[in-house]
Amino acid sequence: MRLDDQVLQIIQHLDHEPVNPHDLYRSNGFKFSRATFYRRLEHLKQLGLIEWKVGKARLTERGLKLRSILNGSKVDFEEKEKGDVSFIGPQVKEEKEKRGDFRLYEADRLKSQIDESFIYVDYPQTSFILKILMELAGIEEKAKTNVEKFRLLKNADFKVKLAINHFENCPKQLLVFLEELIKLGKIEALYVGVKNERKALANKKLVEFLQNLDFENERFKLPKESITLFPLFLIGVIGIILILALRSGYQHASILSVMMIVYFMRSLLFKELKDV
Repeated sequence: MRLDDQVLQIIQHLDHEPVNPHDLYRSNGFKFSRATFYRRLEHLKQLGLIEWKVGKARLTERGLKLRSILNGSKVDFEEKEKGDVSFIGPQVKEEKEKRGDFRLYEADRLKSQIDESFIYVDYPQTSFILKILMELAGIEEKAKTNVEKFRLLKNADFKVKLAINHFENCPKQLLVFLEELIKLGKIEALYVGVKNERKALANKKLVEFLQNLDFENERFKLPKESITLFPLFLIGVIGIILILALRSGYQHASILSVMMIVYFMRSLLFKELKDV
């Protein structure tokens, strides 16, 4: 396969900084299909122009040189190790470090994606994870409740890379603690594994957590935020039934409409309480 226009377009949109191919295709408006896009990526990988693994693609030194030739400009890069080329761009690196590293995997794959720098926990139990973090931070002070443990961790000086499996079972309290520790820069990387996809996607708080931190994933399709149309549906149903009842000469049509409002509001209330 030759380097056609489609391949050259992809090279122009890649850099030495890793990007998610899914996001790259979606955000750049390529005029060819997604299947063609991934075939071209595979070809670039075989030619040694890109590195592509674990949902991340980036240009190699050879790819950077090719792109500079195409652009007619010189690219500055520094060799740190053989085969490891860092694009000089401190602002980009700073932004990446600040954002952290968050990834979502299938439960069976999680262990194979981490190294010895990670602390691995097989099940998301709040008290157990907080206890491990306290030991890591060297906190000797005793705390009876999870909230007390969390307060001690907030003031401690530590950084950790954490991997938690079976994350679909994560309690809401742990999600709150993890998000706060990430914002404080205590957790610099969080890899999570999910075994039961249906259960994970049904957990509204868990999905929000994954979306807010922009977790990278190849396998799971997180639902997009949607506008609730329930109130419009409720008004429409009540209106139709009320019109039909009035036209049919039903004497208690107004009472019927009030009862229907109460019934639907009750259903909505229980639904909201369930999601809390």
